[in-house]
Amino acid sequence: MLPAVRSRYDGTVRYGAGELRLDHAPGAEARIYGHGNARRWAWLHADLGGGDVLEVVAAVSMRRGLDRLPPLVFLRLHRNGRSWPRRAECSAVGWAGIGRFRADLGLPEWRVEGRSGLRRIKVTVTQPPHRTLTLDYTDPDGSAAVCRNSERADAVVSLERWRGTWRREAVWRLSGTAHAEVGDR
Repeated sequence: MLPAVRSRYDGTVRYGAGELRLDHAPGAEARIYGHGNARRWAWLHADLGGGDVLEVVAAVSMRRGLDRLPPLVFLRLHRNGRSWPRRAECSAVGWAGIGRFRADLGLPEWRVEGRSGLRRIKVTVTQPPHRTLTLDYTDPDGSAAVCRNSERADAVVSLERWRGTWRREAVWRLSGTAHAEVGDR
């Protein structure tokens, strides 16, 4: 969940002998809730311009039984000073239940789509291999994972509104400016 899409930070970060001073540095605040790490996941941060931001997390649980379910999708669009869906958990488990937002995780392309209220969204993310860093790592519990991260991913975001028929409300095309990640075990 992304409670603060736009934040400013002041302070000092120290690492070893190095020091980084922050003075009104831009950033955001995010929270990850759950029980441990995911078996498979995808994440997107897309600055859409004009203060609009899209955040997506899609993940499959590590828990036995839940690991056979499709990815649970958390999506939040901050547009024109408002958030959609209004409640952050709505895209994952809100009215109409699990599955109203769907994800197809893979590489070099992954997708998320779904609807809430009178709006629906389709997101296609492309992480070109030459702009994606693959990192093997070990979790604190000792399990191995692979993260494929791109700070220069592409994304197409299409937002539609129901007015007797689905009508395009906005389209954003990001070329090399989205930050995305896909991981698995």
